[in-house]
Amino acid sequence: MRAATKADLDAITWIVVGGFPDDPGCNYKFPYRTEYPDDFRKWTRLEYEGYLNQPDKYASLVTTAPVLAEGRVIQKPIAIGIWDVSACKDRGIDKRRDANSEHMKAYAAASSHGFEKYFAKYGNKQLNLWMLITHPDFRRRGAATMLGYDLVGSVTARVLREDEHVDIDIMEKIIRENDDSALGGSSHLKQSKG
Repeated sequence: MRAATKADLDAITWIVVGGFPDDPGCNYKFPYRTEYPDDFRKWTRLEYEGYLNQPDKYASLVTTAPVLAEGRVIQKPIAIGIWDVSACKDRGIDKRRDANSEHMKAYAAASSHGFEKYFAKYGNKQLNLWMLITHPDFRRRGAATMLGYDLVGSVTARVLREDEHVDIDIMEKIIRENDDSALGGSSHLKQSKG
């Protein structure tokens, strides 16, 4: 695991576009991404470029794996983790054709509720794991598991008067003073279909 750099942006976009659709939260927020794949790729790239351009606000780490590229072995990013150390921003919610803006707003509200319910007790002594995605070609190898988060609860995102919803699992990792792992803190990361 290492800090992500701007040189990783193409690989990060590949990871997210390939891996995020398996997450029920992606299906809930971006139901039109197959109809508008260029929007999905464009906005994904812009979002992660924004994270990389603000290292004082977002800590970004990649997990790499050795792969053969152009006749030599390189360490290719295969998983990305983004820790939000500031407030979340609107990422084009009303401009994205691949998104359901009402679902995105409901998802953000549910996440905020879960964050308040489960993590307010920690105050400023936490980092929010905003996103963790492993590309499907590299799953089941422990890239995400090595972070060591535990499930503590869940919240549901649902637009008023709609049956469609997504459950958002709430996870946390407690960092002890003698823990030397890269990053820890709170997370509202793992979504599961309800």
